[in-house]
Amino acid sequence: MSGEGGRPALDLRGRSWEALPEWFSQSPLPDLLGDFLPSRRWFGSKSRSLRSVMAERIFSLDGGGRGPLFLCLLQVAFGEGENERYVLPLARARGGEVPEAGLIAPLDSPGEDPLWLVDGFFVAETGRELLRLLLVPDSPPAGLERVRTEVLKKRQVAFDPDLVPRVFGGEQSNTSLLFGRRLMLKGYRKLAPGINPDLEVGEFLSRQGEGLPIPATYGALLTKTPQGEPLVLGLLQEFVENQGEGWSWFLSRLPAVLSGEGDGGILDRMVERLGRETARLHRALGGDPSDPDFSPRPFTGEDLAGLCQEIDGRIARVFRALEERKSGLSGSARERAEDLLSRRSRLDDFLRDCRARGPGGMRIRCHGDFHLGQVLVTRDEGVIFLDFEGEPAVPLALRRLRTTPLQDVAGMLRSFHYLSVSALPDRTTGRERAEGWYREQFGRYLGAYGREVEGLLPEPAPAGGILGLCLLRKALYELAYEIDNRPGWVEIPLSGILALLDAPLPEFGGGV
Repeated sequence: MSGEGGRPALDLRGRSWEALPEWFSQSPLPDLLGDFLPSRRWFGSKSRSLRSVMAERIFSLDGGGRGPLFLCLLQVAFGEGENERYVLPLARARGGEVPEAGLIAPLDSPGEDPLWLVDGFFVAETGRELLRLLLVPDSPPAGLERVRTEVLKKRQVAFDPDLVPRVFGGEQSNTSLLFGRRLMLKGYRKLAPGINPDLEVGEFLSRQGEGLPIPATYGALLTKTPQGEPLVLGLLQEFVENQGEGWSWFLSRLPAVLSGEGDGGILDRMVERLGRETARLHRALGGDPSDPDFSPRPFTGEDLAGLCQEIDGRIARVFRALEERKSGLSGSARERAEDLLSRRSRLDDFLRDCRARGPGGMRIRCHGDFHLGQVLVTRDEGVIFLDFEGEPAVPLALRRLRTTPLQDVAGMLRSFHYLSVSALPDRTTGRERAEGWYREQFGRYLGAYGREVEGLLPEPAPAGGILGLCLLRKALYELAYEIDNRPGWVEIPLSGILALLDAPLPEFGGGV
C-alpha cells in the first residue's frame, strides 16, 4: 500500500503502536527499514547488497504525550560478509514536524490525523528522555546503563526539562542533539562492541584539567551485547560556543585568498594555531605514564614494519577497486587512476625508502580521524577538537591501539589538500595556485607542531619517513572511501598519492 509521496505505508490497523516490539518482525517494518537505512549518510555499507533487517533489541522509552518511543538496535544482514549493528529510535509524528531526512513511512492508522513513522532523533521527546536518563539519578530501563564522569559531578550538571533539543549540523556518521547552548548529546548510529574511544579518550582528557582544546565529557548511555561487551549508544558533552567547523570556516575564506582578494594572513595564523593546539593535544594524550591505557611507548622497528604491512594491504585493496571502477571515472580522474595503477613498483620503492629511514619517537593514543571537520573554531578564534572515535571503517579494537602521533598530523595535512581543491570554482581552475597554498600551509602547520610537541617525535630523517608513510596511508583510505561513496572526488586523493611519489620526503622531526 502506498502512502504520501509514493512511499509504501506501514499499516497499523489491527496493531497497537505500544506493542511495536511484539509485532516488529511479523510486519512490513523490516522491509521499510531496509529501504530507509541505505539512504542515510550514516549507513556505512551502501555498496553492499542488503538482505534483511532484524531487531536485536528494542527499548521502550517514555515519550510523554507522544506515546512510547522505541530505541531499536538493528542487525543488518548482507548478501555476503558480516552483519552490522545500527541504532534507530522510532517515533510517530506529523509530516510537517520532521524534516525529509527523518521520514521513514506514512502510517495507515484509522481514526487519527495523518502520521508518519519517523527517525526518533528528530522529535524533541527522544532527546529529552535520553538526557533525563543520563542526568537524573534513578534507574534506567532494564538493559540500559550509564556512565557519569567526575567532571559531570564536579560541575553539578543538572537535568532541565525545559531544554528543547534540536538536531545540530547536517547528516554525518552520527547524530548530534543540541540542548540550548549548554549540552551536546551525540547519538551513535553504527555500533561496534567494545570500549568506545570517543568516551574513553574524552573521559581521560577531561581528567587532565581545564584548558585543553576539547569539550568536557559528561557521560554516556550504553547497553551490552549478549556476550557482555559494551555498546555505547550516546555520549553527553559540554557545548562550546563556536563559529562553526574548521572546514566551513576555512572554505568561506579561502576562495577569496586564492583569487587574490582576501587576507591570507588570517588563514596563516589559524593554521599555526592548529599546529600548536595539535601538539598540546598530543602532549596531553601522552602525558600520563602511570595510566596503562594511555602511557606512551617507543615506536619501534616492529611498529614500523607493521605500518608498512598495513599500507601494503591497503594498496592491494585500492588497486583492485580502481581496476574494477576506473571505466566509470571522468576523463582526468581516469587518467590519474591509470597513472597510479602503472606505478605499483614506485609505491614499493616509496615504502622501502620510508622504512629505511628507521623508527623512532613515541607511540601514543591518538585522535585517529583528524581533519578540519573535527575542529570547532571558537568565538575568539581558538580551536576545539571533536570526535575521538577514530576512522569509522577501522575495527574498534584497532582504533584503541597506540600509534605515532604523525598519523593525526597526516590526517590534518590531507584535509588541507582537500580544502585547497574544494575552494576552486570547479575544482580545476586555479589548481596551481591552490597547490602552492597547500604546500605553504603544509610547512606552516608542521613547523608550529614540531616546535611544541616536545619529545614525541624522532629526529628529522626517520620522522620524515614515518610522516610519508602516514600521508600515504591516509590518502589510500580517502581513495577507498571516494571510490565507494563519491566517485566524483577520487581525483583529490589520487593527485595526493601521485604527488607524494614524485616529491622528496619531508625533513621534519625532533628539534624542528
